[in-house]
Parts: sequence; structure tokens; C-alpha cells
Amino acid sequence: MSFFLIKTVLGWLLLLMGLTAAASMLTVMGKQDKKIPGPTLRKIHKSAGRVFFLLMLINAVMGFRFWAISGDTLSLRAVLHAVLALGLVIILFLKVAIIRAYKNLLRYAPTMGMLVFSLGFVVFLISGGYFTARSLAGEPAAVEPAPVPALGDAPNGSALFAAKCSACHFADQEDAKFGPGLASLLKKQTLPASGRPATLENVKSQILKPYQSMPAFTDFSEEEMADLLAYLKTL
Repeated sequence: MSFFLIKTVLGWLLLLMGLTAAASMLTVMGKQDKKIPGPTLRKIHKSAGRVFFLLMLINAVMGFRFWAISGDTLSLRAVLHAVLALGLVIILFLKVAIIRAYKNLLRYAPTMGMLVFSLGFVVFLISGGYFTARSLAGEPAAVEPAPVPALGDAPNGSALFAAKCSACHFADQEDAKFGPGLASLLKKQTLPASGRPATLENVKSQILKPYQSMPAFTDFSEEEMADLLAYLKTL
């Protein structure tokens, strides 16, 4: 199971727990004819909130791992997701602090709870919702980045490109040969075939586990891969 699929499944569970916690508390506070007794609803709210908190921490750890691997190659969508998710974590911790230690501020807890759910829903749409929509549409979603060596020898990469890649790809133009031309490959927003963000990690993934009909080049050593990526950066 891929990184993004696991994170999306956890995101759906997070959304479900948030909805359960919000609905139970709204029922306690705003509905007169409750089919479920108030104490039971409060237990449901507390249990759902605890599971929500745990899932949020797991998602946060996975998100920071992805951020650390991606470095400065994050897309605008991923950056927005990260910033909003950080805001969600801060607000949730403030709510927990109020409930646990600052009882005189308890009147703000319901408002903060609804803000947590609303912000969590937006964060989910940007990441898990996006992944789900792309998957249902049959479109390729972003792949988990693999660590890419920072160093590489571009001249060696040029020779490797000539030997392994030039039969199908132009290096100096964007016109297609058998595969798309690779001029300015890493200066674009997305890769030409897969539509994934144009990052070194996604280029490496395309080489090792190609999208569509391109053959896989799994016999490249780490040094050869670093050299080839260093050359592709110069195009």
C-alpha cells in the first residue's frame, strides 16, 4: 500500500471521527428531543475526539516525513496543506489545554471544536480528497518521493542519457520522439506524461516505475541515477 493511499485512508477515518464528534456535541447543545441520552452523546463525543487526536498525530508525523524528504520541491497544494494542517494542530492543542487546565475558558471550547472540524475538512479536501478524486477519475496521483542523492556528475549523466534514453527522448527540444521531449523538464510545473509535479523524486520514480508504456530502468546504480538526474537538471 502506497504512502498516499495509507494517508488518504487515515484522512477518511479522521474526517469520520471529526464528523462524529461534531454531530454528537451539536446534538447535546442544540437539540431538545434527543434520541440518544446526553451522557451517552458526551461519551461518543469524547471517544471520537480521542481517536481524531490520535489520527491527527499519525497524519502529522507522516506529513512531516514527506516534507523532510521533499525539501523545497513541494507543490503549492502541498505547502497549503502543510500550513493549514499546522494551524489545525495548534488549535486542537489549544482546545485540549483549555479543557484540561483553563476551565475558566471552557465557553470557547465548542467554538474551537467546530473550527477544528471545519479546518480538518479543508485540510482533508486538499490532500485525501484530491487523491481520491484523481484515483476515481483514473488519473495518476502524486507518488511518494524517494530520497535522491544531492550530488551527481552531469557529464557522466549526459553519456548515460545518450546510451539509455536518447533513442526515445530528445534532450534539446520538447517535441516527442517515441517519448516526450525533455527540454526544460524540471523547469515546468508537471511532468509531460504522468502529470505529476516536476520534481527530481517524481522523475526518479518515473525511471524506476514508469507511468504508461515507458520501460523501467531498475538496473541503474545510485551513482548512475544521481548522474542522470544531475544532467536532466541542466536541460
